[in-house]
Amino acid sequence: MGMDIYDRYERDADRYLATYGLRVDAGLLPAVRETLVRETRHEADTYAGTGTIPGNTQLMRICAAQLWHAGAVEDALLVHRARRTSMDASGTVDGQLMLGAGVAETTAYCTALGTAEAREILEDIAWLADSYDPESYAAELDAWYRAD
Repeated sequence: MGMDIYDRYERDADRYLATYGLRVDAGLLPAVRETLVRETRHEADTYAGTGTIPGNTQLMRICAAQLWHAGAVEDALLVHRARRTSMDASGTVDGQLMLGAGVAETTAYCTALGTAEAREILEDIAWLADSYDPESYAAELDAWYRAD
């Protein structure tokens, strides 16, 4: 019996997390973004019927968590794009992961952008803002991934 792609993806995500952890140095952030964009593209292409390799949604979530910890406001766009690729991705990549820079900063950034995509993020933020607590969320991520 062969291992299916999702078993391999789970192992790949575990290996990635063990190698890099949830908090990465600034020098690794471009590679994290590239990984998230690549997996987002695979997932989007698969759901559009033009791709043959689904995205690794567990890896997408880990990359989004790394970007959340880094706190760069523009990463909200990458995380949003990842979330909207499929039902699986939107269930795996938490909306809170768009808020690494904070609710006020992300709201101001998206308002200034004024794009349709930014308006979608603002709608998500409206749902998340009242219950969002970055310290509690960081503790949740640490507990989920057993980070130190």
